[in-house]
Amino acid sequence: MTVSEVKYIADFTISIKFDDGVCGTIQLNDLVKKGIFQVLQDKNQFARVYTNGYSIAWSDELEIDVTTIYSDLTGKNFGEILNPKLSHATN
Repeated sequence: MTVSEVKYIADFTISIKFDDGVCGTIQLNDLVKKGIFQVLQDKNQFARVYTNGYSIAWSDELEIDVTTIYSDLTGKNFGEILNPKLSHATN
């Protein structure tokens, strides 16, 4: 699972698309109020969002693992995402 696209929408909202077709928007209003992410309260800085496929980032030091966002969008927990149940055909 990797991110194929991330776009700044408005305020503290981004749209995200994963390589498996999962997509949606996510609001990060709460995130920009915490710790090192407070610098993103500057909307010009927040708008510089990009992806390297495995994280959503604004710099080398400021990034979010995409598993967290994927979990928020799909409602799946980390175990389901990282270790999906495999099924097999039966005769």
